Amino acid sequence: MFRSYSRECVLRVGVLGINFKIASLEVREAIARAAEGLYRACLKLEHFENPQGYSNLTERSLFGEKKLFFSHPTILLSTCNRTEIYFAGDDLASIHSDLLAVLRQYTQERFEHRLYSYFGIDCFLHLCRVAAGLDSAILAETEIQRQVKVAYLQAAEKSILPSGMHYIFQKALKVGKMVRNQIDPTRGAPSLHSTIFQLARTFFGICGLQKVLLVGYSELNRGLASFLLRKGMTHLTFCTQKPDSVHYLGCNVIGREVLEMWDGFDLIICASKAGNYLIRRPSTFRRLIFDLSVPRNVDPKMGQISQLYNMEQINNLIETSGRAQQAGFTQCEAFVKQYVIRLARIYREKQVTPYSLEIGVAGISGKRDYIPDIFHACHEENEALKS
Repeated sequence: MFRSYSRECVLRVGVLGINFKIASLEVREAIARAAEGLYRACLKLEHFENPQGYSNLTERSLFGEKKLFFSHPTILLSTCNRTEIYFAGDDLASIHSDLLAVLRQYTQERFEHRLYSYFGIDCFLHLCRVAAGLDSAILAETEIQRQVKVAYLQAAEKSILPSGMHYIFQKALKVGKMVRNQIDPTRGAPSLHSTIFQLARTFFGICGLQKVLLVGYSELNRGLASFLLRKGMTHLTFCTQKPDSVHYLGCNVIGREVLEMWDGFDLIICASKAGNYLIRRPSTFRRLIFDLSVPRNVDPKMGQISQLYNMEQINNLIETSGRAQQAGFTQCEAFVKQYVIRLARIYREKQVTPYSLEIGVAGISGKRDYIPDIFHACHEENEALKS
């Protein structure tokens, strides 16, 4: 049904991605670094006024009006479990080919057979599943909802996105909330926090007295800190690049210089955006280390002495523990699929002409871009839900 409806849909959007289900951690790292390289290259090109002077294929393809990846509107969603590039345009197949060509400039890894691609309504469905946490290792996890929102707002701030892109991201965020609030598939589900705590309890015996180092002041680490404090683990320390700007009740905050003495802690949890190894010096004592970052923050050689878990290993443990939730998962999948079809039809029927209404989005982009009334395009559909 989705394939036939896709031909009728006016949503000219697509996605190219890779995730933990189909690719190893090493391949995901390569693609994540390639995506980051693309982004940084775009920022560097902003300082030049004459793009014709470049001979490199990557530099020419990246140089566009807004200089975000390449000349087509894109949104990058990069997390510890996935890297996805959403794009829009009239010729999606051609854009998809151009994007692959640019990615090849940044990695030597063979990755094409590990990628997935969706177009039109299939892309919309995939994004809704991602935002709802149905494509995550932890069913209906909340962190991905925030990551989708941040990715969307950052792209809207740096570039002019078409109405279809605004529509699918705003509606995907809404669908994600509905899945969590109304269907509640998380009842009894294993979580990343609880899995880490259980592994720590197995490793140490009685948890609570261990010294814990949280590398990176990320949303993931802040959530873990709150969870561990509630479980009685009170010796927590955050390690961040800007310790003076961070205040977390119940935790010490120090700079990255402490990483020279990382083995002074019993439990180390890394979840930062650093693109290189922050912990690479061997320890003379056995420690428990969780590397939740992609690219990784801990040299895999540390696992020769210490007990090291990366994100791929933790995902496998969570997936094994959560198989009993299959019935609830199936219910969520059916709900999201039906709702996406409904939203796609509403968008097609509205067919709002871009720039036809003077609605500023200064709250998103910092400038007054005139875009379609996408924020209210589903008014009738929202009213129907209330009734």
